[in-house]
Amino acid sequence: MRGRTTLSIGAFLLGGWVVIDDFCKQLVSQHPESVSRWVLSVTQGTPAPITQGWQLLDRELSSAPLHADSVVLLPQAEGASILHLEFQTRPDRRIAERMLEYWIRLHRRFHQPILQTVIHLKPTSSRLAWIEQLKVGGTRHKFSTLRLWEQDPEPLLADPTLLPLAVLARDPSHSGELLRRVGQRLQAITEPNQKRITTSGCQLLAGLAFSPDVVQRLLAMSILEDSSVYQLIKNKALEAGRAEGLAEGRIEGRAEGRAEGLIQGRQSEAAGLLLRLLQRRCGALSEQQQDLILCMPLECLEQLGDAVLDFQSPADLERWLNGRFSG
Repeated sequence: MRGRTTLSIGAFLLGGWVVIDDFCKQLVSQHPESVSRWVLSVTQGTPAPITQGWQLLDRELSSAPLHADSVVLLPQAEGASILHLEFQTRPDRRIAERMLEYWIRLHRRFHQPILQTVIHLKPTSSRLAWIEQLKVGGTRHKFSTLRLWEQDPEPLLADPTLLPLAVLARDPSHSGELLRRVGQRLQAITEPNQKRITTSGCQLLAGLAFSPDVVQRLLAMSILEDSSVYQLIKNKALEAGRAEGLAEGRIEGRAEGRAEGLIQGRQSEAAGLLLRLLQRRCGALSEQQQDLILCMPLECLEQLGDAVLDFQSPADLERWLNGRFSG
Protein backbone atom coordinates (compact mmCIF):
# COMPACT_ATOMS: atom_id res chain seq x y z
CA MET A 1 0.00 0.00 0.00
CA ARG A 2 2.88 2.37 0.74
CA GLY A 3 4.14 2.10 -2.82
CA ARG A 4 0.72 2.91 -4.27
CA THR A 5 0.30 5.84 -1.92
CA THR A 6 3.64 7.25 -3.08
CA LEU A 7 2.51 6.91 -6.71
CA SER A 8 -0.71 8.72 -5.87
CA ILE A 9 1.29 11.64 -4.48
CA GLY A 10 3.48 11.49 -7.57
CA ALA A 11 0.37 11.76 -9.75
CA PHE A 12 -0.76 14.72 -7.67
CA LEU A 13 2.61 16.32 -8.37
CA LEU A 14 2.15 16.03 -12.14
CA GLY A 15 1.62 19.76 -11.87
CA GLY A 16 4.00 19.71 -8.91
CA TRP A 17 6.99 19.92 -11.26
CA VAL A 18 5.77 23.45 -11.87
CA VAL A 19 5.39 24.05 -8.13
CA ILE A 20 8.98 22.91 -7.56
CA ASP A 21 10.25 24.96 -10.51
CA ASP A 22 8.46 28.06 -9.25
CA PHE A 23 9.79 27.51 -5.72
CA CYS A 24 13.40 27.31 -6.99
CA LYS A 25 12.92 30.51 -8.98
CA GLN A 26 11.53 32.23 -5.90
CA LEU A 27 14.46 30.99 -3.85
CA VAL A 28 16.90 32.67 -6.24
CA SER A 29 14.67 35.73 -6.51
CA GLN A 30 14.65 36.24 -2.74
CA HIS A 31 18.26 35.20 -2.07
CA PRO A 32 20.28 35.75 -5.28
CA GLU A 33 23.55 36.31 -3.42
CA SER A 34 23.34 33.13 -1.30
CA VAL A 35 22.38 30.86 -4.19
CA SER A 36 24.82 32.40 -6.66
CA ARG A 37 27.73 32.35 -4.22
CA TRP A 38 27.14 28.64 -3.54
CA VAL A 39 26.83 27.77 -7.25
CA LEU A 40 30.02 29.65 -8.09
CA SER A 41 31.94 27.96 -5.28
CA VAL A 42 30.94 24.53 -6.63
CA THR A 43 31.28 25.12 -10.37
CA GLN A 44 34.29 27.46 -10.31
CA GLY A 45 36.14 25.77 -7.45
CA THR A 46 36.73 28.90 -5.36
CA PRO A 47 34.41 30.78 -2.99
CA ALA A 48 33.08 34.04 -4.38
CA PRO A 49 34.34 37.09 -2.45
CA ILE A 50 31.91 39.04 -0.32
CA THR A 51 30.96 42.08 -2.40
CA GLN A 52 27.95 44.26 -3.05
CA GLY A 53 25.95 44.50 -6.26
CA TRP A 54 24.17 41.15 -6.66
CA GLN A 55 21.10 41.83 -8.80
CA LEU A 56 18.36 39.64 -10.24
CA LEU A 57 17.71 40.39 -13.91
CA ASP A 58 14.51 40.09 -15.96
CA ARG A 59 14.15 36.44 -17.07
CA GLU A 60 12.24 37.21 -20.29
CA LEU A 61 14.69 36.88 -23.15
CA SER A 62 12.66 37.99 -26.18
CA SER A 63 9.19 38.74 -27.44
CA ALA A 64 8.70 34.96 -27.78
CA PRO A 65 7.62 33.17 -24.58
CA LEU A 66 11.08 31.97 -23.55
CA HIS A 67 12.03 32.52 -19.93
CA ALA A 68 15.20 31.45 -18.17
CA ASP A 69 14.70 30.11 -14.65
CA SER A 70 17.04 32.64 -13.02
CA VAL A 71 19.46 35.25 -14.31
CA VAL A 72 21.70 37.04 -11.81
CA LEU A 73 23.97 40.05 -12.50
CA LEU A 74 27.15 39.37 -10.55
CA PRO A 75 29.23 42.07 -8.83
CA GLN A 76 32.04 43.51 -10.93
CA ALA A 77 34.61 41.72 -8.77
CA GLU A 78 33.35 38.33 -9.98
CA GLY A 79 34.89 36.48 -12.93
CA ALA A 80 31.74 36.70 -15.08
CA SER A 81 29.07 39.34 -15.29
CA ILE A 82 25.96 37.16 -15.61
CA LEU A 83 25.01 33.86 -13.99
CA HIS A 84 22.20 31.89 -15.65
CA LEU A 85 20.65 29.04 -13.64
CA GLU A 86 18.26 26.34 -14.86
CA PHE A 87 16.63 23.92 -12.39
CA GLN A 88 15.75 20.44 -13.67
CA THR A 89 13.51 17.97 -11.83
CA ARG A 90 13.80 15.44 -14.66
CA PRO A 91 16.48 14.80 -17.31
CA ASP A 92 15.85 16.66 -20.55
CA ARG A 93 17.41 15.42 -23.79
CA ARG A 94 17.09 18.93 -25.24
CA ILE A 95 18.86 20.68 -22.38
CA ALA A 96 22.04 21.44 -24.38
CA GLU A 97 20.03 23.02 -27.20
CA ARG A 98 18.03 25.04 -24.69
CA MET A 99 21.17 26.29 -22.95
CA LEU A 100 22.63 27.46 -26.27
CA GLU A 101 19.39 29.24 -27.13
CA TYR A 102 19.34 30.91 -23.71
CA TRP A 103 23.00 31.94 -24.14
CA ILE A 104 22.38 33.51 -27.54
CA ARG A 105 19.44 35.52 -26.28
CA LEU A 106 21.27 36.60 -23.11
CA HIS A 107 24.28 37.64 -25.17
CA ARG A 108 22.15 39.65 -27.58
CA ARG A 109 20.42 41.42 -24.74
CA PHE A 110 23.26 42.12 -22.29
CA HIS A 111 26.53 41.73 -24.26
CA GLN A 112 28.37 40.55 -21.16
CA PRO A 113 30.22 37.32 -20.25
CA ILE A 114 27.83 34.57 -19.17
CA LEU A 115 28.21 31.58 -16.85
CA GLN A 116 25.50 28.91 -17.21
CA THR A 117 24.72 26.13 -14.74
CA VAL A 118 22.04 23.43 -14.88
CA ILE A 119 21.07 22.28 -11.36
CA HIS A 120 19.65 18.75 -11.38
CA LEU A 121 17.45 18.25 -8.31
CA LYS A 122 16.06 14.71 -8.42
CA PRO A 123 18.56 11.82 -8.11
CA THR A 124 18.89 9.93 -11.39
CA SER A 125 21.30 7.63 -13.19
CA SER A 126 20.33 9.01 -16.60
CA ARG A 127 23.30 10.09 -18.69
CA LEU A 128 21.33 13.21 -19.61
CA ALA A 129 22.14 14.65 -16.16
CA TRP A 130 25.86 14.60 -17.09
CA ILE A 131 25.57 16.52 -20.38
CA GLU A 132 27.68 19.68 -20.27
CA GLN A 133 28.00 20.73 -23.89
CA LEU A 134 26.30 20.90 -27.26
CA LYS A 135 28.49 19.49 -30.02
CA VAL A 136 27.12 19.69 -33.56
CA GLY A 137 29.53 19.96 -36.48
CA GLY A 138 31.80 22.91 -35.77
CA THR A 139 29.51 24.28 -33.06
CA ARG A 140 30.58 23.89 -29.43
CA HIS A 141 28.69 25.30 -26.48
CA LYS A 142 29.68 24.45 -22.91
CA PHE A 143 27.91 24.93 -19.59
CA SER A 144 28.20 23.54 -16.08
CA THR A 145 26.01 20.89 -14.48
CA LEU A 146 25.47 20.54 -10.78
CA ARG A 147 23.86 17.34 -9.50
CA LEU A 148 22.53 18.25 -6.11
CA TRP A 149 22.70 14.70 -4.70
CA GLU A 150 26.49 14.74 -5.20
CA GLN A 151 27.11 17.99 -3.33
CA ASP A 152 28.59 18.52 0.13
CA PRO A 153 25.66 19.44 2.40
CA GLU A 154 27.73 21.52 4.85
CA PRO A 155 27.69 24.85 2.92
CA LEU A 156 23.94 24.47 2.42
CA LEU A 157 23.32 23.64 6.06
CA ALA A 158 25.35 26.68 7.11
CA ASP A 159 23.01 29.12 5.33
CA PRO A 160 19.37 28.99 6.52
CA THR A 161 18.13 30.31 3.17
CA LEU A 162 19.65 27.29 1.38
CA LEU A 163 18.17 24.60 3.64
CA PRO A 164 15.59 23.50 0.99
CA LEU A 165 18.51 22.59 -1.30
CA ALA A 166 20.32 20.85 1.57
CA VAL A 167 17.63 18.14 1.81
CA LEU A 168 18.74 16.80 -1.60
CA ALA A 169 22.51 17.02 -0.99
CA ARG A 170 24.84 14.07 -0.42
CA ASP A 171 23.95 11.90 2.58
CA PRO A 172 26.83 9.41 3.07
CA SER A 173 24.98 7.44 5.74
CA HIS A 174 21.82 7.00 3.59
CA SER A 175 20.00 6.80 6.91
CA GLY A 176 18.07 10.05 6.81
CA GLU A 177 20.61 11.73 9.08
CA LEU A 178 20.79 14.68 6.68
CA LEU A 179 17.04 15.29 7.01
CA ARG A 180 17.39 15.19 10.78
CA ARG A 181 20.11 17.82 10.62
CA VAL A 182 17.96 19.97 8.35
CA GLY A 183 15.13 19.65 10.88
CA GLN A 184 17.43 20.87 13.65
CA ARG A 185 18.47 23.88 11.56
CA LEU A 186 14.82 24.68 10.84
CA GLN A 187 14.04 24.74 14.54
CA ALA A 188 16.81 27.33 15.03
CA ILE A 189 15.14 29.83 12.66
CA THR A 190 13.48 32.44 14.87
CA GLU A 191 11.61 34.59 12.34
CA PRO A 192 8.17 32.91 11.98
CA ASN A 193 7.50 33.74 8.32
CA GLN A 194 10.96 32.69 7.18
CA LYS A 195 10.63 29.50 9.20
CA ARG A 196 7.28 28.68 7.61
CA ILE A 197 8.45 29.34 4.04
CA THR A 198 11.76 27.51 4.47
CA THR A 199 10.09 24.51 6.08
CA SER A 200 7.51 24.24 3.30
CA GLY A 201 10.32 24.40 0.75
CA CYS A 202 12.28 21.69 2.55
CA GLN A 203 9.31 19.36 2.55
CA LEU A 204 8.48 20.10 -1.08
CA LEU A 205 11.99 19.31 -2.37
CA ALA A 206 12.55 16.39 0.01
CA GLY A 207 9.63 14.65 -1.70
CA LEU A 208 11.83 14.24 -4.78
CA ALA A 209 14.15 11.83 -2.97
CA PHE A 210 12.33 10.50 0.10
CA SER A 211 9.02 8.74 0.71
CA PRO A 212 6.27 10.82 2.34
CA ASP A 213 6.44 8.92 5.65
CA VAL A 214 10.20 9.54 5.93
CA VAL A 215 9.76 13.24 5.17
CA GLN A 216 6.96 13.55 7.70
CA ARG A 217 8.87 11.66 10.39
CA LEU A 218 12.22 13.43 10.04
CA LEU A 219 10.99 16.92 9.26
CA ALA A 220 7.97 16.76 11.58
CA MET A 221 7.39 19.91 13.60
CA SER A 222 4.40 22.04 14.51
CA ILE A 223 5.01 24.48 11.68
CA LEU A 224 4.42 21.75 9.11
CA GLU A 225 0.88 21.40 10.32
CA ASP A 226 0.33 25.01 9.18
CA SER A 227 1.90 24.44 5.77
CA SER A 228 -0.59 24.34 2.89
CA VAL A 229 1.83 22.17 0.91
CA TYR A 230 2.02 19.69 3.79
CA GLN A 231 -1.73 19.58 4.24
CA LEU A 232 -2.40 19.11 0.52
CA ILE A 233 0.06 16.24 0.14
CA LYS A 234 -1.08 14.66 3.40
CA ASN A 235 -4.74 14.80 2.37
CA LYS A 236 -3.97 13.30 -1.03
CA ALA A 237 -2.11 10.43 0.61
CA LEU A 238 -4.96 9.80 3.05
CA GLU A 239 -7.54 9.84 0.25
CA ALA A 240 -5.48 7.38 -1.79
CA GLY A 241 -5.11 5.11 1.25
CA ARG A 242 -8.84 5.12 1.94
CA ALA A 243 -9.63 4.37 -1.70
CA GLU A 244 -7.23 1.42 -1.68
CA GLY A 245 -8.66 0.07 1.56
CA LEU A 246 -12.19 0.22 0.22
CA ALA A 247 -11.22 -1.40 -3.08
CA GLU A 248 -9.39 -4.26 -1.37
CA GLY A 249 -12.32 -4.93 0.96
CA ARG A 250 -14.98 -5.35 -1.72
CA ILE A 251 -15.92 -8.31 -3.82
CA GLU A 252 -14.34 -8.51 -7.25
CA GLY A 253 -17.18 -6.87 -9.15
CA ARG A 254 -17.41 -3.88 -6.86
CA ALA A 255 -13.63 -3.64 -6.73
CA GLU A 256 -13.56 -3.33 -10.51
CA GLY A 257 -16.16 -0.60 -10.34
CA ARG A 258 -14.20 1.30 -7.75
CA ALA A 259 -11.01 0.86 -9.77
CA GLU A 260 -12.75 2.33 -12.78
CA GLY A 261 -13.97 5.22 -10.66
CA LEU A 262 -10.48 5.77 -9.29
CA ILE A 263 -9.08 5.90 -12.84
CA GLN A 264 -11.76 8.40 -13.82
CA GLY A 265 -10.93 10.50 -10.76
CA ARG A 266 -7.24 10.49 -11.60
CA GLN A 267 -8.03 11.38 -15.21
CA SER A 268 -10.12 14.34 -14.11
CA GLU A 269 -7.48 15.51 -11.65
CA ALA A 270 -4.65 15.16 -14.18
CA ALA A 271 -6.66 16.99 -16.87
CA GLY A 272 -7.35 19.88 -14.49
CA LEU A 273 -3.69 20.17 -13.52
CA LEU A 274 -2.60 20.07 -17.16
CA LEU A 275 -5.06 22.79 -18.14
CA ARG A 276 -3.61 25.09 -15.49
CA LEU A 277 -0.07 24.21 -16.53
CA LEU A 278 -0.80 24.76 -20.25
CA GLN A 279 -2.42 28.12 -19.57
CA ARG A 280 0.75 29.20 -17.78
CA ARG A 281 3.04 27.91 -20.54
CA CYS A 282 0.97 28.74 -23.63
CA GLY A 283 -1.57 31.37 -22.58
CA ALA A 284 -5.34 31.09 -22.89
CA LEU A 285 -6.60 27.88 -24.49
CA SER A 286 -9.51 27.73 -26.92
CA GLU A 287 -12.73 26.08 -25.81
CA GLN A 288 -12.10 23.28 -28.30
CA GLN A 289 -8.63 22.63 -26.87
CA GLN A 290 -9.98 22.58 -23.31
CA ASP A 291 -12.74 20.11 -24.22
CA LEU A 292 -10.23 17.86 -26.00
CA ILE A 293 -7.89 17.77 -22.99
CA LEU A 294 -10.72 17.13 -20.53
CA CYS A 295 -11.76 14.08 -22.57
CA MET A 296 -8.28 12.60 -23.01
CA PRO A 297 -7.55 9.17 -21.49
CA LEU A 298 -5.06 9.09 -18.62
CA GLU A 299 -2.30 7.59 -20.78
CA CYS A 300 -2.59 10.44 -23.27
CA LEU A 301 -2.60 13.02 -20.47
CA GLU A 302 0.64 11.54 -19.13
CA GLN A 303 2.23 11.88 -22.59
CA LEU A 304 1.05 15.48 -22.82
CA GLY A 305 2.41 16.11 -19.32
CA ASP A 306 5.86 15.05 -20.52
CA ALA A 307 5.62 17.08 -23.73
CA VAL A 308 4.38 20.31 -22.13
CA LEU A 309 7.72 20.93 -20.43
CA ASP A 310 9.17 21.64 -23.89
CA PHE A 311 6.32 23.90 -25.06
CA GLN A 312 7.29 27.52 -25.61
CA SER A 313 4.21 28.88 -27.43
CA PRO A 314 0.55 28.10 -28.24
CA ALA A 315 1.74 26.76 -31.60
CA ASP A 316 3.63 23.95 -29.82
CA LEU A 317 0.41 22.75 -28.17
CA GLU A 318 -1.52 22.99 -31.44
CA ARG A 319 1.14 20.94 -33.26
CA TRP A 320 1.09 18.29 -30.55
CA LEU A 321 -2.70 18.01 -30.66
CA ASN A 322 -2.77 17.90 -34.45
CA GLY A 323 -0.07 15.25 -34.54
CA ARG A 324 -1.95 13.17 -31.99
CA PHE A 325 -5.54 13.51 -33.15
CA SER A 326 -5.50 14.64 -36.79
CA GLY A 327 -7.13 12.19 -39.20
